[in-house]
Amino acid sequence: MKKILLTSFIVALGLLGASCKDDNSTAGGGGEILPDQQVSCEIFMPTNGETVIISDKLIIRGEGTTNYGKIISAELKVGGEVITDISSVPFYYEYTFPKEAEPGELKIELAVKGDHEGSALATITVTTELGDRPAPPQYGEDLTDTRDGNVYKTVQLADQLWMAENLRYLPEQNFDISSTAPQYYVMFDSDIKTDLGKAYLKAYGAYYNLPAALQGETALGEDETRNIKGVCPDGWHIPSQKEWQTLSKYVLDSGMAAIMSDGQVDETAIAKALASTTMWMLPEYTEIEPQPTWVGVEMEKNNATLFNGLPIGFRACAGDEDWMHTCYSAGWWSSTAGVQMGPEFGITVRLWSDLHTFVTNAEFNPGVGLPVRCIKD
Repeated sequence: MKKILLTSFIVALGLLGASCKDDNSTAGGGGEILPDQQVSCEIFMPTNGETVIISDKLIIRGEGTTNYGKIISAELKVGGEVITDISSVPFYYEYTFPKEAEPGELKIELAVKGDHEGSALATITVTTELGDRPAPPQYGEDLTDTRDGNVYKTVQLADQLWMAENLRYLPEQNFDISSTAPQYYVMFDSDIKTDLGKAYLKAYGAYYNLPAALQGETALGEDETRNIKGVCPDGWHIPSQKEWQTLSKYVLDSGMAAIMSDGQVDETAIAKALASTTMWMLPEYTEIEPQPTWVGVEMEKNNATLFNGLPIGFRACAGDEDWMHTCYSAGWWSSTAGVQMGPEFGITVRLWSDLHTFVTNAEFNPGVGLPVRCIKD
């Protein structure tokens, strides 16, 4: 069961939910007459009687108050199971149903205690349904590349089987740039013969310009559906733009789109579910307040798909900088030719730390070096 906790959540006032009354209060000692400690608590998400889908994450929010002193403990139970991550209020919790969960009723309980013997209990019941969500992400069998012995994790996302790591195949290492000849790079042009170069390749994969990614094959036209094997292992191919868009739709259909600060789902916030939970950094300056739907904010909520998109930027092919956007963006080639910039360009897909969307129509110069993710034929 995957559990994610954010205890710094500031509770919005006035929301409806289950509330509870003080069930144990007493006067203080020490010679000073204190009023009874009146403790109350509330589960205000989900609401009592709400219907929830088992394949979705269940967002649970609760708070507690007292007329004096402080609340010293909180215990959350879901279906009779104590959620050990919760020990204080207010809280925000994402509950993942176990695989064996069946439709029916689910009781959620919140118990809190104050420092002067006050205590309270809140209970709500929700109805659970299977719904028509796609199957949750599941790791597949490891892929072994017979060309070099590299082994990769794979992840099944609906009907698509993806590599869950960037391709590390490196038939040679190049240091020059080209828009026409295949070029293969290691991060920061680190020599693959050194320990650092080997470590970069192992951790982040290789970078390929478009001719290397496609291995001389002509990129797909807008309406073409053929597979381009390119630099991928046998039985796998470079994903087309449409296949990347299918992945994006899976995130939305599976209820994995990110949640805004008001608890509502932002259906355009696809990126967090595809991004890794580490390495992301926000730009030094941003024009607006960081949002919880951004990839680089609350990173522990990233990677619901197990795709694990790493922010390792790209190797530029123009200008003064060779390597750009490391720790700020992630991107991969598709096998589809550019439209707006011309067919010699390639369509890429991209994530940014300070953005919530998964962009599937960026167009890059074919000389740019980008990672590759392969998809099963």
